[in-house]
Amino acid sequence: MKQVMCRSVMLIVLAVLLLPSVSRAQASPSKPRYQPLSNSEMSQQGLWEPWVAEFNALNGKQKAEVVRRHVRMCLDSFDLTDEQRAFITETTAKFVTEDAYGEADPAKRAAIQQEMQPVQGKAMTLLGPELAMRIFAAKPPISVVFDVKNDPKFK
Repeated sequence: MKQVMCRSVMLIVLAVLLLPSVSRAQASPSKPRYQPLSNSEMSQQGLWEPWVAEFNALNGKQKAEVVRRHVRMCLDSFDLTDEQRAFITETTAKFVTEDAYGEADPAKRAAIQQEMQPVQGKAMTLLGPELAMRIFAAKPPISVVFDVKNDPKFK
């Protein structure tokens, strides 16, 4: 009888100890979380030069689409407030355009950069430096570049 009681107590203790880890495992997201890479992270992994070469070979329409897809993946993956989502969506609509990414004139590119400066400041304040950098400076995987490059809608 003592052995049965002792085993029962041990099973209960074991169940109580394992319960938090099981509930955490069930609470974890089922889809992998998107993690864009910074330029330095890409460089460390040997991905920077091929990524830049492929991206630079795209036309303005394709480059803008790569960035839009990256932003959509960020919006789907990161926990954001409604205000943050609205800001990211509005900023993307305003600055991620075929014209902006297709512009070759240095003076016009400088003007676009000048127009973006206040928005960059607001992004740092509203999103925080880490999240702002992940959304507006980090890069999507090179597979996104290839997907857009091979998508007939963006030729």
